[in-house]
Amino acid sequence: MGVVTTLPSARRALDRAAAGFILVLLGVGSLLLWVGIPCGLLWFFGRVTDSWNGHFLMSVLLIPIAMALFAPALFWLNGLYLRVTHVLSDDDEDPERRLRGPLEMFLYVGMLMAVVAVCVWFFGYAHNPPEIIW
Repeated sequence: MGVVTTLPSARRALDRAAAGFILVLLGVGSLLLWVGIPCGLLWFFGRVTDSWNGHFLMSVLLIPIAMALFAPALFWLNGLYLRVTHVLSDDDEDPERRLRGPLEMFLYVGMLMAVVAVCVWFFGYAHNPPEIIW
């Protein structure tokens, strides 16, 4: 007669719930990286400066910096997901294994969605699109 314990199954259910929540955070974070940060900073720079040159210069310099500063949070979440799903152990520091996981797919899909969103905005909703002079 065996003793039935619910601790391992409850732990697995909790790990699955945590992994699902982290996946949602990775998806939202990826969209924030590719769409939210650039759009938010472009809007902010439009409010801060009246100069087209100043807006362009701030955008070209500061948007990539902001994206680079946000990226470690996504890498940390990816590592947390890999630890929660027991793909990585707490003492595993192999950099190649840390880069694998759902983050790679989320970054590709997020970038693709950002490119599609820019094309839809530019060709469908932009006011005064620039004239092409041949």
